[in-house]
Amino acid sequence: MGKVYFVGAGSGDPELLTLKGKRVLESADVIIYDRLVQPVLLYLAKETARFIYSGKYPKNHVVKQKNINQLLLEEGRQAQIVVRLKGGDPGIFGRVGEEIAALRAAEIKYEIVPGVTAASAASSYSGIPLTHREHSSKVTLATAHRQAGEVLDFKGLTDNGTMCLYMGVEKADSTRQKLLEQGVPPQLPAAIVEWGSLGRQRTLTTTLQELIKTIDQNQVQNPSLIILGEVIASRKGPDWFEELPLFGHKILLIDTKKIEFETILSYTQQGADTYAIQVGADRDRRYDEVHQHYLADHSFDEIIYLDQELTTIHEKQWAILKKEFIR
Repeated sequence: MGKVYFVGAGSGDPELLTLKGKRVLESADVIIYDRLVQPVLLYLAKETARFIYSGKYPKNHVVKQKNINQLLLEEGRQAQIVVRLKGGDPGIFGRVGEEIAALRAAEIKYEIVPGVTAASAASSYSGIPLTHREHSSKVTLATAHRQAGEVLDFKGLTDNGTMCLYMGVEKADSTRQKLLEQGVPPQLPAAIVEWGSLGRQRTLTTTLQELIKTIDQNQVQNPSLIILGEVIASRKGPDWFEELPLFGHKILLIDTKKIEFETILSYTQQGADTYAIQVGADRDRRYDEVHQHYLADHSFDEIIYLDQELTTIHEKQWAILKKEFIR
């Protein structure tokens, strides 16, 4: 019998992974990872580790939850270390309760390694404190995606408090209407943080009244965090993360040799949204599927060839190379 570790990958910035999460990832025999996990974390895996994608898209679950539960049972029954790598914190809207219930029933051992949740990461990286002596003495974490018929009582939650709505863009209109119906003032400050703590982060400030207009005009999409509360007044324009020298740069690193994790961090530490691909016949082919999924969702403005012999590759040749990973 093996052991399953539920590891919070943090939100966006790969350095938000905890030290314990890093240690467990490095020892894993199997890593089952979600769509919103920053996949450069897989560069920490040992050479014999297997990768299994369990990504789920809004309204289109690539792998249904019951199938993920069954996968955990199958892998957990073997004498190996299994890591279930989840974005943010596994215990905050990560459905970890359903997955550990399946393991308990099968008497499979597990541990939960907490991660930095989106509310902490997105607010900190956009210069918005969740609590403030003058504005907020409580924080509410809520999801806009609720069970059928369930109604969230917002009354009082934004009074001297901060509310964070996870993945709330899709349901923003109905959520806004419910807030107004329950007496939340229309001029309550609101912020939307898209792709929080990644170099492609966008932070938009508005009011509850203008929330939908702001989302539509800026074509905001998930993953986004909506923050409501007077604390938003603390933001005075671009903050520390958005002022880093490479913030806003979307950089793809390419090399014929294995790309070290520390090399990737040398760019993300300067604010860049960075991904890395090893190419060529000698590449680690475990990552081919990882690249397929990630490049299907993301585009990059700059390509840096770490191998000098690759600098002669033109854009047309890169387009051909890209097809190697997107089929």
